[in-house]
Amino acid sequence: MYRNQPLSGSGCRHQADHRCSRYQLPYQVLILLCLALAFPAGAGQEYFTWVDEQGRIHNSIKPPSEKSEDLPQASNAQESDFLTEEEFQEKLAKDNADNPPFYTWIDAQGRLQSQEIPQVNIEVEELTQLQAADHSLLPPLRVAAEIRDAGCCARYTHLFKETIPEYDSVVFSQPQMSVPFKTRSGDKPAWYFRLTGSNGAARRALNLYLRGTDEPEKGAATVALIALNKQLQPLYFIPQLITQSYLSTWRSEACRESLVSILDAEVSAFIIYFPESVPASASLQVEWMHGKTSD
Repeated sequence: MYRNQPLSGSGCRHQADHRCSRYQLPYQVLILLCLALAFPAGAGQEYFTWVDEQGRIHNSIKPPSEKSEDLPQASNAQESDFLTEEEFQEKLAKDNADNPPFYTWIDAQGRLQSQEIPQVNIEVEELTQLQAADHSLLPPLRVAAEIRDAGCCARYTHLFKETIPEYDSVVFSQPQMSVPFKTRSGDKPAWYFRLTGSNGAARRALNLYLRGTDEPEKGAATVALIALNKQLQPLYFIPQLITQSYLSTWRSEACRESLVSILDAEVSAFIIYFPESVPASASLQVEWMHGKTSD
């Protein structure tokens, strides 16, 4: 009954807006669909966007001629264009010679000065530098055959109870309490030991650390060494060991060190004795290893 009644001004405007909004939504959806279809079609192509006189936006594909201008030209580099390692090093050396490094400073008058940095050849020694040996046991330096066959040391077989493994450390003390070594001048305090598994090794290093061997009036006590083979036949005799003295520090006490390079595969045992008197506080630390020493 109210269908044909006239509407007020506000009612007409509301009805018109409602109708416009009803038609506006489908147009927006249509525009979005067109744009969505346009993008996949030109995904592999380049395009530009422009606006016409009526204010409409257009997307146009770039012509092939314009696209080809932007592409970089292919490189025609050949293998001969690259430097070899030797050529590169020569070029680098030449560049360093032509452009030497320099430093700048401002003098007392405020002027900027520059000067070339002098090139100094610094030789860095390797950390693994070979340690010089105090003694070397070489086959040509063996004692005479009649001394080896005299059997002077076979009587001490039962005293070689201490065997020293490689890289291990054994300390001997109280030389007066051990069985003395008989010499022409009398019995001498001595220590006896073998090197475990050392037979057949052509190159070894024996480190001897002597402590408490200094006497107040006589100074450092003399130490002698006899190297023997597996059958306890004497091969080498050193009447007085050469030692290097080291002062005491916060972590170690003073000692004398002697490095013996063993270059004879038959050396297997040692006798260390004192030809003269020795303090009761004397001790010996023995270490050995397969290694290299500069003789």
